[in-house]
Amino acid sequence: MIPKVFSDIWAALAPSLGNHLWQSTLFASVIALLTLALRNNRAQLRYGLWLTASVKFLIPFSLLTGMGSYLGSTRARASAPAETSLYFAMEQVSQPFTRLTAAALPHATPQTALQSLSHLFPALLLVWLCGFGVVLFVWWVRWRRVSAAVHEAERLREGREVETLRRLETTAGMPKQIEILSSHTSLEPGIFGIARPVLLWPVGITGRLEDDHLKSILAHELLHIRRHDNLAAAMHMLVEAVFWFHPLVWWMGTRLVEERERACDEEVVESGSDPQVYAESILKICEFCVGPTLACISGVTGAELKSRITRIMSDRIARKLDLRRKLLLGAAFILVIAAPIAAGMLHANPRRVDSQTQNTTPALPAFTSVSITPNRLGSDRLPLIMFGPDGVSFKNASLQEVIRLAYGVEDDRIVGAPAWLASDKYDVEARGSSDADDPRKLSPDQRVSEQGRILQAVLGDRLKLVLHRETRDLSVLTLAIAKGGPKVQESKPGDTYPNGFKGPGPDGVARPGGIHFAGNNKLIAQGVPIRTLQSHLSWQLRRTILDETGLSGTYDFTLQMPDSVPLGIDNPAPPESYEPALSTAIEQQLGLKLEPRKASMEVLVIDHVEKPELQSEAASSKLAFNSASVTPNTSTQDTSMNVSHASGQLSGTNGRLIGYIYFAYSLTGNQLQLLMPQLPKWVINDHFDIQARADGNPSKDQMRLMMQSLLADRFKLAVHYETRRLPVFALVLANPGRTGPQLQPHPEDSTCSTALSQTSAGVASAPTATVAGGLPTVCGSIEGMPPTPSGRIRTGARGVPIGLLASTLAQMGNLDRAVLDRTGLSGDFDFTFEWTPQFHGPGTPQDVVPVAANAHSGQGGPTFQQDLQEQLGLNLERQEGPVEVLVIDHIEKPTEN
Repeated sequence: MIPKVFSDIWAALAPSLGNHLWQSTLFASVIALLTLALRNNRAQLRYGLWLTASVKFLIPFSLLTGMGSYLGSTRARASAPAETSLYFAMEQVSQPFTRLTAAALPHATPQTALQSLSHLFPALLLVWLCGFGVVLFVWWVRWRRVSAAVHEAERLREGREVETLRRLETTAGMPKQIEILSSHTSLEPGIFGIARPVLLWPVGITGRLEDDHLKSILAHELLHIRRHDNLAAAMHMLVEAVFWFHPLVWWMGTRLVEERERACDEEVVESGSDPQVYAESILKICEFCVGPTLACISGVTGAELKSRITRIMSDRIARKLDLRRKLLLGAAFILVIAAPIAAGMLHANPRRVDSQTQNTTPALPAFTSVSITPNRLGSDRLPLIMFGPDGVSFKNASLQEVIRLAYGVEDDRIVGAPAWLASDKYDVEARGSSDADDPRKLSPDQRVSEQGRILQAVLGDRLKLVLHRETRDLSVLTLAIAKGGPKVQESKPGDTYPNGFKGPGPDGVARPGGIHFAGNNKLIAQGVPIRTLQSHLSWQLRRTILDETGLSGTYDFTLQMPDSVPLGIDNPAPPESYEPALSTAIEQQLGLKLEPRKASMEVLVIDHVEKPELQSEAASSKLAFNSASVTPNTSTQDTSMNVSHASGQLSGTNGRLIGYIYFAYSLTGNQLQLLMPQLPKWVINDHFDIQARADGNPSKDQMRLMMQSLLADRFKLAVHYETRRLPVFALVLANPGRTGPQLQPHPEDSTCSTALSQTSAGVASAPTATVAGGLPTVCGSIEGMPPTPSGRIRTGARGVPIGLLASTLAQMGNLDRAVLDRTGLSGDFDFTFEWTPQFHGPGTPQDVVPVAANAHSGQGGPTFQQDLQEQLGLNLERQEGPVEVLVIDHIEKPTEN
């Protein structure tokens, strides 16, 4: 397991690190050429260029490329083919260390140099850590030496050096006075510190300097402060520590010190100091101070002394930039900034070509009828998918499975999908004209393409699906040959498989080219290519798998799969233990293996999708109440609603319409909070009695559908679902890896009541029954508890996922945005929670104003977020994310009975 982890880390790090080092080295080389061209210009200009090259080592070009990719994804290009080739030409230069890509994977490709070094990753990491530690230790020793000198030094309050320093500060217009400390060390005069710099001044040196000498030295040191040279030095020290193995980094450090001192020399001379006096000042300092210059202070004797004195004494004025050099610098700056952004834009646009080319392909098939209805057969029934000459039929399938088949991708290549796409099961019937081509007459590839076009038409028409394509780095699996070679048997031409499984034809003869499921976990293949096995493994793992076996024939094999996940499509996501178990089974039985890789893959990003409108089944007699009455209620009766599945009766007394909508559409707390601002006030304020009866013993979900039909009939309610990207609260752990005292994992051996309580339906009820610890007896729902003596609201739950708590918090805390689960916690939990209601107004729902999580209730005590953190160990962070919203299209006051 440990080597596998190191291999994964190396696969992710090595290409990115290699590209970054290459780009930074190339950038520094260009800077070196620029400084050579500007060698007769001001040193400050060359210093700025070298500092830019240093900072580049800390900032990868991928940040600018990502910005360009985002900008490029917002518009389509007509010249996509030319841009595509231009982009790939740029990519080959800027990113020579590429990751494994899905485009044109060669068969039996040998490992790249980077991949083959994966076994050395632990040793390389150890060597880097040692070098990093040594560099930091050396800097720390030097810093401690200067820091000790600062602490032992005495502050000078008077004297020639103090008076001269104050005059220079006034002339320079410096807002703060710099402390000057008298030190007994052999260090040269220098500035120490970044935020609060001080000037270290050796004892006795003032007596050796005349006034003009003293003025020149102090002017030099003040320039270091005004230029923030210590901050720049600290930044490059970080670069040297991280990239200690790169010789160019150390050479750049020498150039930085050299140009820094030259820049200060130029300014001191230009400010009026005599060059000869200034040069004598530096020589006197060198004679007096025998200690070496330290990188953590900005002194006066840095850089190569002979050439520096010669430059000062030559009295040569540095040239200003002429037009030619200004154009050179401008072009270089534009190239550095614009080239990565342009590369990112070109990177995004080739992936949009499909939206351009779709205009030239034949029109997608139109259907005379499309029906999408919630499945009533139960989630334990296997999905059924059938394609015919005139349409397509799905039974008990999730709509995410439809998207997977339509676009030929797995779950890891679908981004931004709401949870209901994978969890809700539907029956889909789409029928078109009978003159369409019979799929059975098409080749396998043509058939897959045609079926994808059919499904894309259904998704666009009924789900209003809008998406775009991007290329992202994903963690995928590759199917490769294991050590010892493949164990699959190549099929024989003309083999009729007399002892094999029978084909679907009327003669019942066994045929090649198919896979048979024997039981829940055995897969039998007859004369199939490896890509068929690859597809089935992708379905099982819900991950992208790339074929690297290099096996091009057709094969016979039997694979006994692990028991935890049944064979087939549209299965739930497997547990974490399933992938290694499956990989072991494949290696032992087939001589193949699954290996993790990082790959650049095209993904589908869902921009918009809506829940399908309920079809005619919801309005038919079997999903509508036989009799129903709606009566306004203006009394002060308590609100209640009773739902009896056994008798098919629903009885609501003095309930607000919003409560009935809440029940009918099984709204989450997030959806309720986002729905409230859309509603007319009467929907929240007016009360109604609803009495309804249905035949038989309908299920809870069927009763909800009947209530939807009643609301549509009597209140003309029309709604649809949308997924919007909105400001949200991300629910996270306040302390990583630890929950609060009142949030604990649900014990597997505890006894639960399965009876549906009234509070879980969102209506008033008698006090909730509890077990030891004050938890409710009912499992699987969040229950209202009796309030505290001080009036704080209490709630509790047993055996609920954190996602259910997250979706309810917006309603609990009357928050101004939805809450999304980002804790990473899996499994079920028990909790109790109490808080002070955050109402702005009399406390009635119509006067409630959503507030921020950290707002006070006006009643004193902790905020809702503080309660959440102290009791449950959870926190709310402001982010943006996809939120499913119920949108009210129309609603009217009820018609008469």
